[in-house]
Amino acid sequence: MVIHQPRYSLFTLFDDVLLLGKGGKTVYLGPSADAKPYFESLGFEMPANENPADWFMDVISGEVPNAQISNFKPEMLFDLWREKAIQYTANPAWSRQGTECRMLSQDEERAILLQKLDEAWEYIDVNRDGVMQADELEQLLVHCSSIQPQGDILRELMDRMAGEGAQAVTKGQFLNYLCSLSADVANDQTLARLDAEGLTGTCRTLAWNMRSKTPQKEESEADGITDAASAASSHDTSDVEMATERSSSLLQRETPCFHRQLRILMKRRVVQWWRMNSQRAIFLAALALGGVVLAVIDRFIVSDTALWDAMSFLNLHTALGLLLAIFCLQVFGNDQPVFWRESSSGINVLAYFQSRVLVNSVDIIIQTFLFTAVYYIIRQPGVPFWKFIIPFGFTAWAASGWGYLISTVVPPKHGPFIVSLIVFIICGLLGNPSTLSNFLVGGGMEVCVSAISITRWSVQMSFSEAVLDLNPHPVGVSKYLYDMDTNVFFKRDWGLGTWWTAAVALTIMGAALRIGSFLGLRFTNRDKQV
Repeated sequence: MVIHQPRYSLFTLFDDVLLLGKGGKTVYLGPSADAKPYFESLGFEMPANENPADWFMDVISGEVPNAQISNFKPEMLFDLWREKAIQYTANPAWSRQGTECRMLSQDEERAILLQKLDEAWEYIDVNRDGVMQADELEQLLVHCSSIQPQGDILRELMDRMAGEGAQAVTKGQFLNYLCSLSADVANDQTLARLDAEGLTGTCRTLAWNMRSKTPQKEESEADGITDAASAASSHDTSDVEMATERSSSLLQRETPCFHRQLRILMKRRVVQWWRMNSQRAIFLAALALGGVVLAVIDRFIVSDTALWDAMSFLNLHTALGLLLAIFCLQVFGNDQPVFWRESSSGINVLAYFQSRVLVNSVDIIIQTFLFTAVYYIIRQPGVPFWKFIIPFGFTAWAASGWGYLISTVVPPKHGPFIVSLIVFIICGLLGNPSTLSNFLVGGGMEVCVSAISITRWSVQMSFSEAVLDLNPHPVGVSKYLYDMDTNVFFKRDWGLGTWWTAAVALTIMGAALRIGSFLGLRFTNRDKQV
Protein backbone atom coordinates (compact mmCIF):
# COMPACT_ATOMS: atom_id res chain seq x y z
CA MET A 1 0.00 0.00 0.00
CA VAL A 2 1.25 3.51 -0.88
CA ILE A 3 0.15 6.59 1.08
CA HIS A 4 1.36 10.12 0.34
CA GLN A 5 2.48 12.48 3.14
CA PRO A 6 0.37 10.79 5.83
CA ARG A 7 -0.38 12.21 9.23
CA TYR A 8 1.65 10.44 11.89
CA SER A 9 -1.55 8.92 13.30
CA LEU A 10 -2.10 7.23 9.93
CA PHE A 11 1.57 6.36 9.54
CA THR A 12 1.55 4.37 12.78
CA LEU A 13 -1.42 2.28 11.60
CA PHE A 14 1.03 0.31 9.45
CA ASP A 15 2.47 -2.67 11.30
CA ASP A 16 5.87 -2.43 9.63
CA VAL A 17 7.56 0.13 7.40
CA LEU A 18 10.56 -0.16 5.13
CA LEU A 19 12.58 3.05 4.68
CA LEU A 20 15.08 2.99 1.82
CA GLY A 21 17.97 5.36 1.20
CA LYS A 22 19.62 6.29 -2.06
CA GLY A 23 20.33 3.22 -4.15
CA GLY A 24 17.48 1.24 -2.57
CA LYS A 25 19.45 0.29 0.55
CA THR A 26 17.68 -0.26 3.85
CA VAL A 27 17.95 2.39 6.55
CA TYR A 28 15.09 1.07 8.69
CA LEU A 29 12.77 -1.92 8.66
CA GLY A 30 10.45 -2.55 11.57
CA PRO A 31 7.39 -1.33 13.47
CA SER A 32 6.17 2.08 12.31
CA ALA A 33 5.84 3.42 15.85
CA ASP A 34 9.49 2.56 16.57
CA ALA A 35 10.98 4.45 13.62
CA LYS A 36 11.11 7.77 15.47
CA PRO A 37 12.83 6.33 18.61
CA TYR A 38 15.30 4.54 16.35
CA PHE A 39 16.41 7.67 14.53
CA GLU A 40 16.51 9.64 17.77
CA SER A 41 18.81 6.97 19.21
CA LEU A 42 21.20 7.70 16.35
CA GLY A 43 21.47 11.37 17.37
CA PHE A 44 18.77 13.05 15.29
CA GLU A 45 16.42 15.53 16.95
CA MET A 46 12.96 16.15 15.54
CA PRO A 47 11.65 19.75 15.85
CA ALA A 48 8.39 20.39 17.65
CA ASN A 49 5.20 20.18 15.55
CA GLU A 50 7.05 18.37 12.75
CA ASN A 51 5.34 15.54 10.90
CA PRO A 52 7.50 12.49 11.75
CA ALA A 53 6.77 10.89 8.36
CA ASP A 54 8.25 13.93 6.59
CA TRP A 55 11.07 14.13 9.13
CA PHE A 56 12.12 10.55 8.33
CA MET A 57 12.50 11.51 4.66
CA ASP A 58 14.54 14.59 5.60
CA VAL A 59 16.83 12.41 7.74
CA ILE A 60 17.32 9.94 4.90
CA SER A 61 18.10 12.72 2.40
CA GLY A 62 20.68 14.31 4.71
CA GLU A 63 18.69 17.46 5.49
CA VAL A 64 18.76 16.91 9.28
CA PRO A 65 22.02 17.38 11.23
CA ASN A 66 23.21 14.69 13.61
CA ALA A 67 24.18 15.71 17.15
CA GLN A 68 26.41 12.66 17.64
CA ILE A 69 28.10 12.52 14.21
CA SER A 70 29.56 15.87 13.16
CA ASN A 71 30.44 14.81 9.60
CA PHE A 72 27.23 12.87 9.04
CA LYS A 73 26.40 11.77 5.50
CA PRO A 74 23.19 9.96 4.40
CA GLU A 75 25.22 6.92 3.27
CA MET A 76 26.17 6.27 6.91
CA LEU A 77 22.58 5.25 7.65
CA PHE A 78 23.11 1.94 5.83
CA ASP A 79 25.95 0.83 8.10
CA LEU A 80 24.20 2.24 11.18
CA TRP A 81 21.17 0.11 10.41
CA ARG A 82 23.22 -3.05 10.02
CA GLU A 83 25.01 -2.34 13.30
CA LYS A 84 21.87 -1.41 15.21
CA ALA A 85 19.51 -4.07 13.84
CA ILE A 86 20.41 -6.84 16.30
CA GLN A 87 20.61 -4.45 19.25
CA TYR A 88 17.35 -2.82 18.17
CA THR A 89 15.52 -6.13 18.00
CA ALA A 90 16.70 -7.23 21.42
CA ASN A 91 15.83 -4.01 23.27
CA PRO A 92 12.30 -4.27 24.71
CA ALA A 93 12.18 -0.52 25.31
CA TRP A 94 12.19 0.07 21.57
CA SER A 95 9.81 -2.66 20.44
CA ARG A 96 6.10 -2.88 20.90
CA GLN A 97 4.67 -6.03 22.39
CA GLY A 98 4.07 -8.63 19.73
CA THR A 99 6.28 -6.95 17.12
CA GLU A 100 9.96 -6.95 16.42
CA CYS A 101 12.40 -5.45 13.96
CA ARG A 102 13.20 -7.72 11.05
CA MET A 103 15.64 -7.83 8.17
CA LEU A 104 14.63 -8.23 4.53
CA SER A 105 13.45 -11.67 3.50
CA GLN A 106 15.34 -13.62 0.85
CA ASP A 107 12.65 -13.02 -1.76
CA GLU A 108 12.61 -9.29 -1.01
CA GLU A 109 16.38 -9.07 -1.28
CA ARG A 110 16.34 -10.94 -4.57
CA ALA A 111 13.58 -8.76 -5.99
CA ILE A 112 15.41 -5.56 -5.03
CA LEU A 113 18.72 -6.84 -6.41
CA LEU A 114 17.13 -7.90 -9.70
CA GLN A 115 15.37 -4.56 -10.04
CA LYS A 116 18.53 -2.54 -9.42
CA LEU A 117 20.60 -4.65 -11.82
CA ASP A 118 17.92 -4.27 -14.47
CA GLU A 119 17.94 -0.47 -14.02
CA ALA A 120 21.74 -0.40 -14.25
CA TRP A 121 21.65 -2.43 -17.49
CA GLU A 122 19.11 -0.04 -19.05
CA TYR A 123 21.27 2.92 -18.01
CA ILE A 124 24.36 1.60 -19.83
CA ASP A 125 22.67 -0.16 -22.76
CA VAL A 126 21.81 3.07 -24.59
CA ASN A 127 21.36 1.39 -27.99
CA ARG A 128 18.87 -1.11 -26.48
CA ASP A 129 20.26 -4.10 -28.41
CA GLY A 130 20.09 -6.38 -25.34
CA VAL A 131 23.77 -7.38 -25.46
CA MET A 132 27.00 -5.86 -24.20
CA GLN A 133 30.53 -6.13 -25.47
CA ALA A 134 33.48 -6.20 -23.10
CA ASP A 135 33.83 -2.40 -22.96
CA GLU A 136 30.12 -1.90 -22.23
CA LEU A 137 30.15 -4.60 -19.56
CA GLU A 138 33.14 -2.89 -17.97
CA GLN A 139 31.15 0.38 -17.79
CA LEU A 140 28.21 -1.48 -16.28
CA LEU A 141 30.34 -3.09 -13.58
CA VAL A 142 31.90 0.27 -12.72
CA HIS A 143 28.42 1.80 -12.54
CA CYS A 144 27.19 -0.94 -10.19
CA SER A 145 30.24 -1.28 -7.93
CA SER A 146 32.23 1.96 -8.42
CA ILE A 147 35.28 -0.32 -8.86
CA GLN A 148 37.31 -0.58 -12.07
CA PRO A 149 37.69 -4.32 -12.89
CA GLN A 150 40.99 -5.61 -14.21
CA GLY A 151 41.13 -7.07 -17.71
CA ASP A 152 41.62 -10.69 -16.63
CA ILE A 153 38.76 -10.43 -14.12
CA LEU A 154 36.48 -8.97 -16.80
CA ARG A 155 37.38 -11.83 -19.15
CA GLU A 156 36.67 -14.43 -16.47
CA LEU A 157 33.31 -12.83 -15.66
CA MET A 158 32.30 -12.94 -19.33
CA ASP A 159 33.27 -16.63 -19.48
CA ARG A 160 31.21 -17.39 -16.38
CA MET A 161 28.21 -15.38 -17.58
CA ALA A 162 28.06 -16.38 -21.26
CA GLY A 163 30.46 -19.28 -21.71
CA GLU A 164 34.11 -19.70 -22.58
CA GLY A 165 35.36 -17.29 -25.23
CA ALA A 166 32.13 -15.29 -25.38
CA GLN A 167 32.48 -11.88 -27.04
CA ALA A 168 29.20 -10.47 -25.69
CA VAL A 169 26.88 -10.94 -22.72
CA THR A 170 23.09 -10.86 -22.97
CA LYS A 171 20.90 -9.18 -20.40
CA GLY A 172 19.54 -12.54 -19.30
CA GLN A 173 23.01 -13.98 -18.76
CA PHE A 174 24.07 -10.91 -16.79
CA LEU A 175 21.05 -10.98 -14.48
CA ASN A 176 21.13 -14.76 -14.10
CA TYR A 177 24.72 -14.88 -13.00
CA LEU A 178 24.80 -11.96 -10.56
CA CYS A 179 21.46 -12.79 -8.94
CA SER A 180 22.42 -16.43 -8.54
CA LEU A 181 25.53 -15.51 -6.53
CA SER A 182 23.35 -15.20 -3.42
CA ALA A 183 22.14 -18.80 -3.80
CA ASP A 184 23.76 -22.05 -2.77
CA VAL A 185 24.65 -22.86 -6.37
CA ALA A 186 25.53 -20.07 -8.83
CA ASN A 187 24.49 -20.08 -12.48
CA ASP A 188 28.08 -20.24 -13.67
CA GLN A 189 28.67 -21.23 -17.31
CA THR A 190 32.29 -22.20 -16.67
CA LEU A 191 31.27 -24.62 -13.92
CA ALA A 192 28.32 -25.78 -16.02
CA ARG A 193 30.75 -26.83 -18.77
CA LEU A 194 32.79 -28.76 -16.23
CA ASP A 195 29.57 -30.38 -15.00
CA ALA A 196 28.72 -31.45 -18.53
CA GLU A 197 32.18 -32.99 -18.87
CA GLY A 198 31.62 -34.93 -15.65
CA LEU A 199 34.47 -33.25 -13.83
CA THR A 200 32.48 -31.96 -10.85
CA GLY A 201 29.80 -34.61 -10.36
CA THR A 202 27.08 -32.03 -9.75
CA CYS A 203 24.04 -30.79 -11.64
CA ARG A 204 24.10 -27.00 -11.64
CA THR A 205 20.69 -25.28 -11.89
CA LEU A 206 19.31 -21.83 -11.17
CA ALA A 207 18.83 -22.47 -7.49
CA TRP A 208 18.22 -18.81 -6.73
CA ASN A 209 15.25 -18.75 -9.08
CA MET A 210 14.01 -22.35 -8.67
CA ARG A 211 13.29 -21.80 -4.97
CA SER A 212 10.58 -19.29 -5.90
CA LYS A 213 8.86 -21.54 -8.50
CA THR A 214 5.81 -23.66 -7.83
CA PRO A 215 6.31 -27.41 -7.31
CA GLN A 216 4.56 -28.10 -10.62
CA LYS A 217 7.02 -25.87 -12.51
CA GLU A 218 9.96 -27.42 -10.71
CA GLU A 219 8.82 -30.92 -11.66
CA SER A 220 8.21 -30.09 -15.31
CA GLU A 221 11.54 -28.30 -15.69
CA ALA A 222 13.44 -31.05 -13.89
CA ASP A 223 12.01 -33.66 -16.29
CA GLY A 224 13.29 -31.67 -19.26
CA ILE A 225 16.88 -31.33 -18.08
CA THR A 226 19.25 -33.68 -19.81
CA ASP A 227 22.50 -32.09 -18.76
CA ALA A 228 23.64 -29.00 -16.88
CA ALA A 229 24.80 -27.05 -19.89
CA SER A 230 21.52 -27.39 -21.80
CA ALA A 231 19.53 -26.57 -18.65
CA ALA A 232 21.40 -23.30 -18.11
CA SER A 233 20.95 -22.40 -21.76
CA SER A 234 17.25 -23.20 -21.97
CA HIS A 235 16.41 -21.24 -18.85
CA ASP A 236 18.57 -18.23 -19.61
CA THR A 237 15.87 -16.04 -21.13
CA SER A 238 12.60 -17.38 -19.73
CA ASP A 239 13.77 -17.50 -16.12
CA VAL A 240 15.06 -13.95 -16.17
CA GLU A 241 11.91 -12.65 -17.84
CA MET A 242 9.79 -14.41 -15.22
CA ALA A 243 11.95 -13.11 -12.38
CA THR A 244 11.98 -9.61 -13.85
CA GLU A 245 8.19 -9.58 -14.10
CA ARG A 246 7.90 -10.85 -10.54
CA SER A 247 10.31 -8.23 -9.19
CA SER A 248 8.59 -5.50 -11.16
CA SER A 249 5.27 -6.42 -9.63
CA LEU A 250 6.82 -6.26 -6.18
CA LEU A 251 8.86 -3.07 -6.54
CA GLN A 252 7.17 -0.97 -9.19
CA ARG A 253 3.87 0.85 -9.31
CA GLU A 254 2.01 2.34 -12.20
CA THR A 255 2.55 6.09 -12.30
CA PRO A 256 -0.70 8.02 -12.80
CA CYS A 257 -1.07 10.01 -16.01
CA PHE A 258 -0.61 13.78 -16.14
CA HIS A 259 -4.27 14.68 -15.74
CA ARG A 260 -4.79 12.33 -12.80
CA GLN A 261 -1.68 13.63 -11.06
CA LEU A 262 -2.84 17.20 -11.70
CA ARG A 263 -6.18 16.49 -10.02
CA ILE A 264 -4.48 14.88 -7.03
CA LEU A 265 -1.92 17.65 -6.68
CA MET A 266 -4.60 20.32 -7.05
CA LYS A 267 -6.61 18.81 -4.21
CA ARG A 268 -3.52 18.59 -2.01
CA ARG A 269 -2.50 22.15 -2.79
CA VAL A 270 -6.00 23.46 -2.02
CA VAL A 271 -5.79 21.82 1.41
CA GLN A 272 -2.37 23.37 1.99
CA TRP A 273 -3.68 26.73 0.75
CA TRP A 274 -6.53 26.65 3.26
CA ARG A 275 -4.12 25.93 6.09
CA MET A 276 -2.20 29.14 5.29
CA ASN A 277 -5.10 31.46 6.21
CA SER A 278 -3.30 33.04 9.16
CA GLN A 279 -0.22 33.79 7.06
CA ARG A 280 -2.44 35.06 4.25
CA ALA A 281 -4.28 37.42 6.58
CA ILE A 282 -1.01 39.03 7.68
CA PHE A 283 0.09 39.54 4.09
CA LEU A 284 -3.28 41.00 3.07
CA ALA A 285 -3.07 43.41 5.99
CA ALA A 286 0.38 44.52 4.82
CA LEU A 287 -0.91 45.03 1.28
CA ALA A 288 -3.90 47.04 2.49
CA LEU A 289 -1.63 49.19 4.65
CA GLY A 290 0.64 49.85 1.67
CA GLY A 291 -2.32 50.95 -0.42
CA VAL A 292 -3.55 53.26 2.34
CA VAL A 293 -0.13 54.90 2.81
CA LEU A 294 0.40 55.54 -0.90
CA ALA A 295 -3.13 56.90 -1.35
CA VAL A 296 -2.82 59.24 1.64
CA ILE A 297 0.52 60.54 0.36
CA ASP A 298 -0.81 61.20 -3.15
CA ARG A 299 -4.07 62.83 -2.05
CA PHE A 300 -3.38 64.64 1.21
CA ILE A 301 0.38 65.04 1.78
CA VAL A 302 1.57 65.78 -1.77
CA SER A 303 -1.77 67.30 -2.68
CA ASP A 304 -0.61 68.85 -5.94
CA THR A 305 0.07 65.40 -7.47
CA ALA A 306 -1.91 65.20 -10.73
CA LEU A 307 -4.25 62.25 -11.23
CA TRP A 308 -2.38 61.35 -14.42
CA ASP A 309 1.11 61.63 -12.87
CA ALA A 310 3.32 58.78 -14.12
CA MET A 311 5.54 58.82 -11.02
CA SER A 312 2.51 58.11 -8.87
CA PHE A 313 1.67 55.12 -11.04
CA LEU A 314 5.33 54.02 -10.91
CA ASN A 315 5.30 53.94 -7.10
CA LEU A 316 2.04 51.98 -7.07
CA HIS A 317 3.13 49.34 -9.58
CA THR A 318 6.58 48.96 -7.98
CA ALA A 319 5.08 48.44 -4.51
CA LEU A 320 2.57 45.88 -5.77
CA GLY A 321 5.19 44.08 -7.85
CA LEU A 322 7.62 43.86 -4.94
CA LEU A 323 5.03 42.53 -2.47
CA LEU A 324 3.65 39.94 -4.89
CA ALA A 325 7.09 38.73 -6.01
CA ILE A 326 8.11 38.20 -2.38
CA PHE A 327 4.85 36.39 -1.64
CA CYS A 328 5.32 34.05 -4.63
CA LEU A 329 8.72 32.91 -3.36
CA GLN A 330 6.98 30.45 -1.02
CA VAL A 331 5.21 28.66 -3.90
CA PHE A 332 8.30 26.64 -4.87
CA GLY A 333 10.76 27.62 -2.15
CA ASN A 334 9.13 26.29 1.01
CA ASP A 335 8.78 22.59 0.08
CA GLN A 336 11.93 21.96 -1.95
CA PRO A 337 13.03 18.78 -0.07
CA VAL A 338 9.52 17.34 -0.48
CA PHE A 339 9.56 18.10 -4.22
CA TRP A 340 13.00 16.52 -4.66
CA ARG A 341 11.77 13.30 -3.05
CA GLU A 342 8.55 13.26 -5.07
CA SER A 343 10.32 14.05 -8.33
CA SER A 344 12.66 11.09 -7.89
CA SER A 345 9.61 8.90 -7.23
CA GLY A 346 7.95 9.69 -10.54
CA ILE A 347 5.84 12.81 -9.92
CA ASN A 348 5.00 14.73 -13.07
CA VAL A 349 6.90 18.02 -12.74
CA LEU A 350 4.54 19.88 -15.09
CA ALA A 351 1.51 18.75 -13.06
CA TYR A 352 3.25 19.81 -9.84
CA PHE A 353 4.13 23.19 -11.37
CA GLN A 354 0.67 23.88 -12.73
CA SER A 355 -1.14 22.84 -9.56
CA ARG A 356 0.86 25.28 -7.45
CA VAL A 357 0.69 28.14 -9.93
CA LEU A 358 -3.06 27.75 -10.46
CA VAL A 359 -3.87 27.68 -6.75
CA ASN A 360 -1.53 30.58 -6.07
CA SER A 361 -3.36 32.59 -8.74
CA VAL A 362 -6.26 32.90 -6.30
CA ASP A 363 -3.98 34.71 -3.85
CA ILE A 364 -2.60 36.95 -6.59
CA ILE A 365 -6.11 38.00 -7.67
CA ILE A 366 -7.23 38.68 -4.09
CA GLN A 367 -4.12 40.67 -3.21
CA THR A 368 -4.16 42.71 -6.41
CA PHE A 369 -7.83 43.57 -5.97
CA LEU A 370 -7.41 44.54 -2.32
CA PHE A 371 -4.37 46.75 -2.91
CA THR A 372 -5.92 48.51 -5.90
CA ALA A 373 -9.36 48.92 -4.29
CA VAL A 374 -7.99 50.45 -1.09
CA TYR A 375 -5.91 52.95 -3.05
CA TYR A 376 -8.78 53.72 -5.44
CA ILE A 377 -11.28 54.42 -2.66
CA ILE A 378 -8.99 56.91 -0.90
CA ARG A 379 -7.32 58.48 -3.92
CA GLN A 380 -10.39 58.78 -6.24
CA PRO A 381 -8.32 58.84 -9.46
CA GLY A 382 -11.22 59.83 -11.74
CA VAL A 383 -11.00 56.67 -13.90
CA PRO A 384 -13.57 53.84 -13.76
CA PHE A 385 -12.35 51.15 -11.40
CA TRP A 386 -12.45 48.36 -13.97
CA LYS A 387 -10.15 50.39 -16.22
CA PHE A 388 -7.93 51.40 -13.31
CA ILE A 389 -7.32 47.86 -12.06
CA ILE A 390 -6.43 46.18 -15.37
CA PRO A 391 -2.81 47.51 -15.53
CA PHE A 392 -2.32 46.31 -11.96
CA GLY A 393 -3.46 42.86 -13.02
CA PHE A 394 -0.79 42.78 -15.72
CA THR A 395 1.77 43.97 -13.17
CA ALA A 396 0.76 41.11 -10.87
CA TRP A 397 1.04 38.62 -13.76
CA ALA A 398 4.63 39.64 -14.54
CA ALA A 399 5.80 40.21 -10.95
CA SER A 400 4.56 36.79 -9.81
CA GLY A 401 6.53 35.26 -12.69
CA TRP A 402 9.70 36.81 -11.30
CA GLY A 403 8.88 35.37 -7.88
CA TYR A 404 8.35 31.88 -9.31
CA LEU A 405 11.57 32.02 -11.33
CA ILE A 406 13.75 33.14 -8.44
CA SER A 407 12.24 30.58 -6.06
CA THR A 408 13.21 27.73 -8.41
CA VAL A 409 16.83 28.70 -9.04
CA VAL A 410 18.14 30.23 -5.78
CA PRO A 411 18.13 28.98 -2.17
CA PRO A 412 15.05 30.11 -0.20
CA LYS A 413 17.11 32.07 2.33
CA HIS A 414 18.45 34.36 -0.42
CA GLY A 415 15.13 34.79 -2.23
CA PRO A 416 13.74 37.96 -0.55
CA PHE A 417 16.99 39.88 -0.96
CA ILE A 418 17.38 38.93 -4.63
CA VAL A 419 13.72 39.71 -5.40
CA SER A 420 13.96 43.10 -3.72
CA LEU A 421 17.08 43.97 -5.69
CA ILE A 422 15.64 42.83 -9.02
CA VAL A 423 12.28 44.59 -8.57
CA PHE A 424 14.04 47.79 -7.48
CA ILE A 425 16.07 47.76 -10.70
CA ILE A 426 13.50 46.60 -13.27
CA CYS A 427 10.60 48.61 -11.80
CA GLY A 428 11.98 51.52 -9.82
CA LEU A 429 14.96 52.45 -12.00
CA LEU A 430 14.27 51.20 -15.52
CA GLY A 431 10.62 52.29 -15.42
CA ASN A 432 11.25 55.82 -14.17
CA PRO A 433 9.96 58.29 -16.80
CA SER A 434 12.87 60.69 -16.20
CA THR A 435 15.44 58.01 -17.10
CA LEU A 436 13.39 55.81 -19.40
CA SER A 437 13.82 58.24 -22.30
CA ASN A 438 17.57 57.54 -22.20
CA PHE A 439 16.94 53.82 -22.83
CA LEU A 440 14.27 54.06 -25.52
CA VAL A 441 16.67 55.04 -28.31
CA GLY A 442 16.64 51.78 -30.23
CA GLY A 443 19.21 49.01 -30.32
CA GLY A 444 20.06 46.43 -27.68
CA MET A 445 19.49 48.70 -24.68
CA GLU A 446 15.87 49.35 -25.60
CA VAL A 447 15.26 45.66 -26.29
CA CYS A 448 16.75 44.70 -22.91
CA VAL A 449 14.75 47.28 -20.95
CA SER A 450 11.54 46.39 -22.77
CA ALA A 451 12.13 42.67 -22.09
CA ILE A 452 12.68 42.86 -18.33
CA SER A 453 11.10 46.07 -17.01
CA ILE A 454 7.53 45.64 -15.78
CA THR A 455 6.77 49.32 -15.14
CA ARG A 456 8.10 50.35 -18.57
CA TRP A 457 4.83 48.83 -19.84
CA SER A 458 2.41 48.87 -16.87
CA VAL A 459 2.86 52.60 -16.19
CA GLN A 460 2.32 53.20 -19.90
CA MET A 461 -1.06 51.43 -19.62
CA SER A 462 -2.17 53.45 -16.58
CA PHE A 463 -0.90 56.75 -17.99
CA SER A 464 -2.53 56.30 -21.41
CA GLU A 465 -5.86 55.35 -19.80
CA ALA A 466 -5.74 58.36 -17.48
CA VAL A 467 -4.95 60.71 -20.34
CA LEU A 468 -7.80 59.29 -22.41
CA ASP A 469 -10.39 59.57 -19.62
CA LEU A 470 -9.25 62.80 -17.94
CA ASN A 471 -8.14 64.74 -21.06
CA PRO A 472 -5.81 66.96 -18.96
CA HIS A 473 -4.56 70.44 -19.95
CA PRO A 474 -1.69 71.11 -17.50
CA VAL A 475 0.22 74.37 -17.23
CA GLY A 476 3.57 75.37 -15.82
CA VAL A 477 5.69 72.64 -14.26
CA SER A 478 2.87 70.13 -14.66
CA LYS A 479 2.90 70.73 -18.43
CA TYR A 480 6.63 69.96 -18.51
CA LEU A 481 6.08 66.68 -16.66
CA TYR A 482 3.08 65.87 -18.82
CA ASP A 483 5.05 66.42 -22.03
CA MET A 484 7.93 64.30 -20.73
CA ASP A 485 5.62 61.42 -19.80
CA THR A 486 3.81 61.69 -23.13
CA ASN A 487 7.04 61.60 -25.13
CA VAL A 488 8.16 58.48 -23.24
CA PHE A 489 4.99 56.40 -23.07
CA PHE A 490 3.57 57.20 -26.48
CA LYS A 491 6.85 56.56 -28.27
CA ARG A 492 6.43 52.86 -29.13
CA ASP A 493 3.21 51.07 -29.93
CA TRP A 494 4.17 48.16 -32.29
CA GLY A 495 1.25 49.20 -34.49
CA LEU A 496 -1.27 48.00 -31.87
CA GLY A 497 -1.85 51.21 -29.98
CA THR A 498 -0.18 52.34 -26.77
CA TRP A 499 -2.38 50.41 -24.34
CA TRP A 500 -2.53 47.14 -26.31
CA THR A 501 1.21 47.16 -27.02
CA ALA A 502 1.91 47.28 -23.28
CA ALA A 503 -0.69 44.58 -22.59
CA VAL A 504 0.85 42.21 -25.16
CA ALA A 505 4.39 42.90 -23.88
CA LEU A 506 3.46 42.12 -20.26
CA THR A 507 1.56 39.00 -21.31
CA ILE A 508 4.63 37.69 -23.14
CA MET A 509 6.89 38.64 -20.22
CA GLY A 510 4.76 36.78 -17.65
CA ALA A 511 4.51 33.69 -19.87
CA ALA A 512 8.27 33.65 -20.52
CA LEU A 513 9.01 33.93 -16.80
CA ARG A 514 6.71 31.00 -16.06
CA ILE A 515 8.38 28.89 -18.73
CA GLY A 516 11.73 29.76 -17.18
CA SER A 517 10.35 28.84 -13.75
CA PHE A 518 9.25 25.43 -14.99
CA LEU A 519 12.65 24.78 -16.57
CA GLY A 520 14.35 25.85 -13.36
CA LEU A 521 12.14 23.52 -11.34
CA ARG A 522 12.72 20.68 -13.79
CA PHE A 523 16.48 20.88 -14.27
CA THR A 524 18.04 22.50 -11.18
CA ASN A 525 19.02 20.68 -7.96
CA ARG A 526 18.87 17.26 -9.65
CA ASP A 527 21.73 16.04 -7.48
CA LYS A 528 19.64 16.57 -4.33
CA GLN A 529 16.94 14.10 -5.25
CA VAL A 530 16.88 10.98 -3.08
